[in-house]
Amino acid sequence: MEELLRNTTKEQEEVSITIHDTNVRGNDLSIAINDLLYMEAQKNNVSVCFLKEGNVVAVDIHTTLTHALEELKEFENIFQCHRSFAVNVNNITSARGNSNGYQLTLGNCTNIIPVSRRFVPKLKSYLT
Repeated sequence: MEELLRNTTKEQEEVSITIHDTNVRGNDLSIAINDLLYMEAQKNNVSVCFLKEGNVVAVDIHTTLTHALEELKEFENIFQCHRSFAVNVNNITSARGNSNGYQLTLGNCTNIIPVSRRFVPKLKSYLT
């Protein structure tokens, strides 16, 4: 699994993504795809958590998680794991759980990301 993820990471080292703010023009977020850790829906915003110079940074963007995922649909490593969360599978360091759901740990991030039961089969396809 690690080798597969490393290959995907190498292919995308120079790829930059942009998440557009639907409210404020020019308040878009552009980051390298490999720096993205996860996105969390919070009311009318999406908190984008990513690495910047080795530190974990969170930026709130006025958009929906559905809209953000639609913008990133070409990237197979961005995975919606919960109604309110999407993760970059390249940064998963551990996945623990059972058929009732999993919890993900991401590199350099102290937050635990939940995985809903309905997304477990897709998560397993990434991990095999």
